[in-house]
Amino acid sequence: MNEILDKIKQFFNEKKYRYIYLIIVLAIIFIFSFSLTSSNKFSRNIKHFLYNVGQFFEQTELKTHDLRCQLPNRKIKANPNVVILSIDDTSLEVLEEQYGRYPWKRGIYVDIIEYMQAGGVDSIAFDLMFLGYREGAKDQDILLASTLGKYKNTYVSMNFDVRDAEHPPDISEALIYNVENNSPNIKFADTKLEFTNCRLIFDDILKKTDKIGIINFFRDDDGISRRVNVLFKYKDYLYPYLAFKVAYDYIQNHENPDNIDSQKRPKIVITKNNEITFFNRKIPVDNSGAMLLNWYGPSRTFLHIPFWQVIKSINDVKKGKDPLIPPEYFKNKVVFVGVTATSLFDIKTTPLDRIYPGVELQTTVFNNIIDNNSTRRAKPIVDFSICIILIVLTAVIAIKVKSSITTSIMTILITAFYIILACYLFKEYFIWIGLVNPVISIILTFTVMYIIKYLLKSRDFEHTYKLATTDGLTNLYNHRYFQDEMIRSIEKANKTKGHFTLVLVDIDFFKKFNDTYGHQAGDAVLKQVAETLKKSVRPGDLVARYGGEEMAIIFADTDLEEGIKLADNICKIIAAKPFKLSDTVEKHVTISLGVSTYPQCGLTPTELIEFSDQGLYRAKEGGRNQVGAIGELPDLKPLK
Repeated sequence: MNEILDKIKQFFNEKKYRYIYLIIVLAIIFIFSFSLTSSNKFSRNIKHFLYNVGQFFEQTELKTHDLRCQLPNRKIKANPNVVILSIDDTSLEVLEEQYGRYPWKRGIYVDIIEYMQAGGVDSIAFDLMFLGYREGAKDQDILLASTLGKYKNTYVSMNFDVRDAEHPPDISEALIYNVENNSPNIKFADTKLEFTNCRLIFDDILKKTDKIGIINFFRDDDGISRRVNVLFKYKDYLYPYLAFKVAYDYIQNHENPDNIDSQKRPKIVITKNNEITFFNRKIPVDNSGAMLLNWYGPSRTFLHIPFWQVIKSINDVKKGKDPLIPPEYFKNKVVFVGVTATSLFDIKTTPLDRIYPGVELQTTVFNNIIDNNSTRRAKPIVDFSICIILIVLTAVIAIKVKSSITTSIMTILITAFYIILACYLFKEYFIWIGLVNPVISIILTFTVMYIIKYLLKSRDFEHTYKLATTDGLTNLYNHRYFQDEMIRSIEKANKTKGHFTLVLVDIDFFKKFNDTYGHQAGDAVLKQVAETLKKSVRPGDLVARYGGEEMAIIFADTDLEEGIKLADNICKIIAAKPFKLSDTVEKHVTISLGVSTYPQCGLTPTELIEFSDQGLYRAKEGGRNQVGAIGELPDLKPLK
């Protein structure tokens, strides 16, 4: 294998082949680039694969976000003055006899509004859409519109959609929000924030009040609601999300009463850093304009008041009885009215729960904005920098620490520390830094560095082993290794009932050569003869330096006749080859060879070496540059 690698290296080191190598590399780069940019099937498959990998990592990261949301939250609390008036399953049953099946006639909401207004409620927000007039109850619809118009702290809902419409309806300018968009990322156009149609609520409400918010809500690709868009585009104008509108007015009334102007609202600014700012609030949003919610969990924490209990309290007051929930209970409270009954389908899936009422999302958004504590996801460059830092740290530990167990423990501790840090930043500072990519970076770095260390150790072992088993001058196996290999060859031959041939090689007149041309020239000849011998033998044969100018060859699975032929062929190759002594001097050298075969010529390494040595002596006596004549074979029996 080493010889093959050496030949490959030698191939690419030759100048005439470097251009071929360069062309091959450029061709591979071109083919790979073309495959990624072209529209062929391979390119599409690659892009599809990379997209799926990216989606897998993103979905896994979202799951880590959900797990962090499940941790106990001691930093923020649900506002006790935010209340949900819940149209739950019990209310549907209790009120069916008096009001019929849901949806009820809208006079019931008039009673609710008047009752809570009488108690001094701060705000009422209906997470319900009053679409069209009810047949046979238009008078109640008109009364509801008048009531909504009478109170400037009562809000209703509407939503947009993307249905094709020849003449999409216009909306009152009073609903438009004044927004200065300085963000290069949030364009609103050609995104899920831009709509082509609107589901209008009935006309009388639109004429009586501008306290109308949008309730469109989006889910992530896995169907879980983690974020909400607070502004939506329709016919080139921006309109607010319901909870955002309620929170905006709440902050203006309670914290900035001097800025109240019914004709012109203070401007909302979207900064270059993707922050929606108004008054003293800063809401970080992503490139789609969505704010990440903080959850007041892990369980639902906003107070739910069943709708039927308030209706019963209203009826009790009319009858002169003490109400179950007096009007004063609602003093200074922000009340969101919405459906929580699972049978009415206004159910979302959130990080906290698979079944989560949509109205509770409204209260969560409102509370986040009031508390100014929505979650901020770290930018990709931050996550990338974290990955680089963790990769470098893990790599340094893997390199510096020699013990694999210690390295593993330290890597586990780094991973655990980072996970704890990510959870701490999430719960204490509402910062969402990535978990999946950094942890994978740590694991991959540890794995790669461990493999590299293993390869380095293997290389060091191989280097040490090579130093212990090879001759430094000729790079042939040394005498000790040769002796060990003789024993192994005998054991193998005994096991398989086979044979092998030993050839001793001696360079002719080497001492005279050294005296004439110098020891450096002698060393050059030794190296070149050794290299020629290695190239001349078969794979599986062994060439070793026996000592001085003597070398030895073990031909595996070779009988005496074939061994002599191989030895004679090597003798001719050496004789025909000129050897360079310097850049200007070349000389021919010859070798003498002695041959012995196991088990015909000997049963031990000593006997085989002695028989080959006798053949070598005959070659010298016979004039050198030849294979010595084989003497009389001893009468031996192979070892069992």
